[in-house]
Amino acid sequence: MSGLPEPFDHAVVVCGDLDAAVANWRALGFTLTPRGYHTLGSQNHCIMLARDYLELLHVTAPSPSRQYYWDAQRRGGGCAAMSCKSSDAFATADRLRAAGFQPSDPIEFSRPVRLDDGSEHPATFRVTALDGAPGARYFVCEHRTPELLWRPEWMAHANGARAIAATYLVVEAEQVSATAEAYAVLTGGAIIEATDEAATIAIGDARFVIVAPQALAVAAGAPQLQHAERGYAAIRLATSNLAGARAHWREQGVESIDLSPEVTLIPAMQANGVALIFEQR
Repeated sequence: MSGLPEPFDHAVVVCGDLDAAVANWRALGFTLTPRGYHTLGSQNHCIMLARDYLELLHVTAPSPSRQYYWDAQRRGGGCAAMSCKSSDAFATADRLRAAGFQPSDPIEFSRPVRLDDGSEHPATFRVTALDGAPGARYFVCEHRTPELLWRPEWMAHANGARAIAATYLVVEAEQVSATAEAYAVLTGGAIIEATDEAATIAIGDARFVIVAPQALAVAAGAPQLQHAERGYAAIRLATSNLAGARAHWREQGVESIDLSPEVTLIPAMQANGVALIFEQR
C-alpha cells in the first residue's frame, strides 16, 4: 500500500454507436445525463451513482489525447479504462512518478452541461493517465465542478443502481501478482486477498479484482462469465432494488441470468461489451 486510498471515480465504456448505446443502457434501467461534448473531441453520456459513475464514451476522430479510446473503439469497444478520484491531479502525478510510474502530465478539459432549468455551465476536469498501465488504461480524475454532475435528477435509476461495488480486470495468469502490486500503488488500496490466479484490492467500500481468464467465473461468482482477452470483463453494481430491476428487464426484453436471490448477471452483449453483475445491497 502506498499513499492514501483514492476511491473509484468512474469506468469508461467505449461505444462505437452512441445512439444505440443510449437505447441499450436505458433499457437496462439507467438514467443517463444529456449528451456531453468534450473540448478534447469526444462525446459521452454518464450514469451518475451515489459516489462514482459509468461513462459511455464515443470518439469522433483520433487525436493524441483520445488515441487510446479511438483504438479501443475500432477493436469493438467495451470497458476500456477505470479511474479513481483525485483531489489534486498534479499531486497524484508527482506521487506516481516518485513510485516509478510515468503518468501523463495532467490535462484540463471541459464539456458544457445543460441543467433542467435550461442554464448551461462548463463541467471541468483534470486528468492524469497511464495508457500503459497493466491490463488496461488507468487514470485519476480531479473534478473541478462536481456539483454539475452529481445531481438528484440524474442519480435515480429504475434498476436501483447505487455504486460500483467491484471491477474485474483480466490479465495473464503469470501477470496477476505483479499487476495487483502495481494497482495497489496506483490506487493506494490494500491487497486483501491473493492467489496465483486472482487478487483483490480494497478501495474504500469497493473492490478491484485482478484475475486470470480461467479464474474469472469463480472470482465473480458467475459461472457463465467468460473473458479470454486482457481487459475489463465485468462491473459489479450495488442496487437497492434488485426485484424492481428484474421486473424492468423483463418488461424491456433484456436478457438476464439470476445467479442467486441477491445477484443477477447481465451478459456483456447486452451492455456494450462489459458484463454487469447487480447485487442487492
